[in-house]
Amino acid sequence: MARDMVMEHLHPTFRQKVELLLQELARANLPFRLFEGFRSPQRQRELYSQGRTRPGAKVTNADAWSSLHQYGVAADFVLYIDGKWSWDDSGERKGWWKQLHKLAQVQQLEPLSWELPHLQMQAMQLAQLRSGSYPPDGDSDWAENLQQAIVSWHSTPVAPPLPAAQFGRPPLPANAPEPEAGNTLAQAGLKRAIVIARDGLRLRAGPGTSFDVKTTLRSGQLITVMQSSGDWSQIDIQGDGFADGYCHSGYLAPA
Repeated sequence: MARDMVMEHLHPTFRQKVELLLQELARANLPFRLFEGFRSPQRQRELYSQGRTRPGAKVTNADAWSSLHQYGVAADFVLYIDGKWSWDDSGERKGWWKQLHKLAQVQQLEPLSWELPHLQMQAMQLAQLRSGSYPPDGDSDWAENLQQAIVSWHSTPVAPPLPAAQFGRPPLPANAPEPEAGNTLAQAGLKRAIVIARDGLRLRAGPGTSFDVKTTLRSGQLITVMQSSGDWSQIDIQGDGFADGYCHSGYLAPA
């Protein structure tokens, strides 16, 4: 599955620390970049399976919902040199990793001695997160992304509780007008769908592969199909009635 580098999917407290660390790395001329932030439970299971039920060497001992990545409070930083990612820690570069960890600690980010790229928010206990005790001051971007990960998980272990209601959208005022007749989702001929592409689905600016990629939809993400054109569907991600782009209809299933 595709890596997630969307800053808004990180908890805002952690997100700010990551942004400050990136600024300090740039000032120190250290070629580290954010390699992965939030990680879905599906991707975590996929990584955990490597070296166990799938070919390859083991890359993690954390199964789904057992990594702080799933809660938006951990991120991986990797060297990016000459347009390529590098985990090299030999020679001069060994000192670069030490500098990364030193600068991270200034931002109250904890490194792991056995996993050089991994940095996480201090004082985070996995047991608390799995029980639904999330860091305070979460915002809707972080909460809605975590909610999506929770509701799309249909395997073991059991997903954690949803974030508290205060992170959701505010209630409508009492005098909010009802939608006009013929304006509901069903009456408008719109339908909900779910992304079934294992590695995510590219959202393009138009109905075809020649159009620019705007973003990548997550596996299991819920969207609204506004209209179809051949093998392509125009979709609304936010559910606000505005089109966001096109994706291939073959990787969508009725929700």
